[in-house]
Amino acid sequence: PKPQAIFALHVHPGLEVGKLSFRSGMVMASADEIYITIKGKGGHAASPHLTTDTILIASHLIISLQQLVSRNNDPFNPTVLSITSFQGGYTTNVIPSEVKLMGTFRAMNEEWRFKAHDLIKKQSTELVKAMGGEIDMNIDVGYPFVLNNQELTSAVSQQAKEYAGDKNVSETELRMGAEDFAYYSHQIPACFYRLGVGNISKGIISGVHTPKFNIDENAIENGMGIMAWLATSVEL
Repeated sequence: PKPQAIFALHVHPGLEVGKLSFRSGMVMASADEIYITIKGKGGHAASPHLTTDTILIASHLIISLQQLVSRNNDPFNPTVLSITSFQGGYTTNVIPSEVKLMGTFRAMNEEWRFKAHDLIKKQSTELVKAMGGEIDMNIDVGYPFVLNNQELTSAVSQQAKEYAGDKNVSETELRMGAEDFAYYSHQIPACFYRLGVGNISKGIISGVHTPKFNIDENAIENGMGIMAWLATSVEL
């Protein structure tokens, strides 16, 4: 039989151990990877007029892409475009023949998401060609945004208060991170929530994906407990 609902928890060092947080609707963003290679005639840095300056082209493109988001997206629609890698050149006196850029695009609206892909490709291609370069570009489509079912999440949040107490249940902030659980959330009613694992008194405060990430291990019992509680108490 088709599952009636699906739950998932994610550790959150910004939330003290013993606490939980929930949010209905959009919770986390979609995530797509951007790969751009800019090519041109390299040469001696002392003779830039004899080259196609790929470093300059790439620099203009990065700034241009930031303007694309701010001028085309509804400011009330959460979105992020970040170029996170700029690879080109190997010495001080040579303009390289190739520059590689990588980045990420995050959104919470599927229509805007794919419209933005088209805009990114169009603007990148036209700018690079206008400055005399060539471009290879690919946008790898990744996870969709995480969608928490409103009715289910409301019921789960109430049951969490029964389990942990009102003061230990709060609303999760909207986050532009991404999560593969999103695929499930678009197929069946879902609730993706946060489990507090931080402990300021013990110095457990570092964020996820950092070298000093740690948890208060009391959260393990809390995590198992709330999952079992929800599985047996939420009426579907």
